[in-house]
Order: sequence, then structure tokens, then C-alpha cells
Amino acid sequence: MNEPLVFVNIGWMVSYQGTRNDPTLGGHGWLKEHDSGLEAWNFLPHRKMLYGYVPRSARIDIRKLGAASSDEQMTGVTVVWLARNPRDKVTYVAGWYRNATIRRESGYFRVNRSPKQVVEYQIEAPHDTARLLVPDQRLLQVPTAKIKGNLGQSPVWYGNDKFVAEVRDYLKKDGVIPAQRKSKKSGGSRQADPATRKLVELAAVRHAIEYYTSEIGGSRTVESVEKDNVGWDLVVSGAEVTLKVEVKGLAGTELQVELTPNEYAQMRSTQNRSSYTIYVVTEALSASPKAHIFYYNAEASTRTDYVWASEDGRKLAIKELIGARLTVQ
Repeated sequence: MNEPLVFVNIGWMVSYQGTRNDPTLGGHGWLKEHDSGLEAWNFLPHRKMLYGYVPRSARIDIRKLGAASSDEQMTGVTVVWLARNPRDKVTYVAGWYRNATIRRESGYFRVNRSPKQVVEYQIEAPHDTARLLVPDQRLLQVPTAKIKGNLGQSPVWYGNDKFVAEVRDYLKKDGVIPAQRKSKKSGGSRQADPATRKLVELAAVRHAIEYYTSEIGGSRTVESVEKDNVGWDLVVSGAEVTLKVEVKGLAGTELQVELTPNEYAQMRSTQNRSSYTIYVVTEALSASPKAHIFYYNAEASTRTDYVWASEDGRKLAIKELIGARLTVQ
């Protein structure tokens, strides 16, 4: 028998651990004026339990999940958390609680989150049966078009038949959307020594391919287009999300790379801007190379100022040359 499912739309965060450097991003009234919402602690355990905040303290009708009208709570529910990605303004499945208990009334569970902050919850779940997807794993899109049955303005949604079936299959696969790896060898970079340049670029591209085809990178399909001179190196596909990834490798630790005129034009173009991704690998030939990934941020961008940012909040500073030189602010 399938467990009851309920969907809750919350602000976008990386870790939901209540940290100051992980703001809550979203479009509803509170988040337009504040850096964090009360969902900020949704994945921070308290006495081995997780407590889920529903924005605006919206009530969950447990009768729609199968509870009797006289029941005060319902157990064994799977709560699926949804959030809108600021990169593309699309809402995705961000994680879930399994075997959750939902009280009829909000405010039943009270948890001290800071000396001045007591948060009231109506959802409780064991922390060891929950799953938070890292941002690059959040690939399952939520139907938000203004059609009856889709996610609407309320933060609480009970799904439609098609999406519920899709989510059940997704949960069985623990949030992995299988993808077949496609890749080709690469070349070229901008180091002083041509031999080192080749090795660094190969290592960087290999790093990007391994990341995106891994579970933490979304288990996506990767295709190399380096020889096609299209203005990016890899096409990364997963579910309904496609990225055009320009890979840059560096032997050292200083994060400064240059784009060719074609790469920079494609990065800023209306057609490619929203999917154009900068993937920089520093210390590419060392035993511990480090990836720095910058995605286009649609919510932070304006008509004249386009923003590419990492999940930890760093933004690219762009200095136009013949192409462009990219550093971290």
C-alpha cells in the first residue's frame, strides 16, 4: 500500500540548517523583506527528530490523506518539500520526510531554534528517514502552470495523479533520475606550457563529467561538444534540465579565468544565458582538485546586470576584455 503524500512549497535554501550564510530565497511576502524564513531549520535535527515548518502556518487537511474526521494526527505520511530555484525560477522537489506525523493543528510542536526564536510546527519526522537533495540533485520539476490540479498559491498541495505517480517512482529510486553517460575527450586551455595546459584542461573536463554523472551531481547525461566550437564544452542533461557548461581548469588556487569572444557572447546571449554554467577546477592536477560552479541566477539578474553565482553565495565579477576575465567577488 502506498503511503499518503503531501507536498509543501517552501523557500529555496542549500542546507536548511539555520545558518546565516544560507539565506531563504522565495517570492512570498515575508521573504521579500527578510533573509530567512522559519523553514530555515527544516533539516536541522532536534533530539533526533526533524520538524517541518509550513509557510504562513497553512493547515494540512489530514482528512485528504486518509485520516478520520475525529483524528487529531496522522502518522506514516511522506512530506515532499518543494522549492523554487532562483537560477531558473522553476520549482523542484528539494527533499522529503518519510514516516512523518502531521498534527491537525499547526503549532503543536514547539522548538527553541535560538535564544529569541521559538518555532511552532505541525510536522515531525525521524531524521534518519529524511532526505535533503543538494541543489544539483534537484531535477524533478513541479507542475506550476495555471492549470487546475497543479501547484497553486497555497504552500500545501496534495498533487495530481500524474505527478504523484512520478514522485512515487522518484522516491523508490531515492531521488536519482538515471542517465546514460556520454562523453568525448577534450583539449585546450590557457596555461603557459602547452603540455601542462592540455593536462589541466583534460583533468578539469574529467572532473566536471564525473561530478555531473555522479549521484550528488544529479546522475545526469553528459555530452562533450568541445570540438564543435559552440561556445561551451559540455551539454549536461537530467530530467527536464539542460546545462551548457563551460569548463576551465587551473593549476593553481587563484580563481581567475578568461573566456573567448565566442564563449562570452554565448554566456550573455538571450538563448543560452539561463543554462550557461561556468565550471572552474582549481589545483586541477593535484590529488585534491576543487570545483567552483557558477550558475546563472535569474532572480538576482536585471536587464543590464547578469549574475552568475555559486551555491555558497559567491558571484562572478566580469571584466570585459576582448572576451572576458572572470574572478570571484
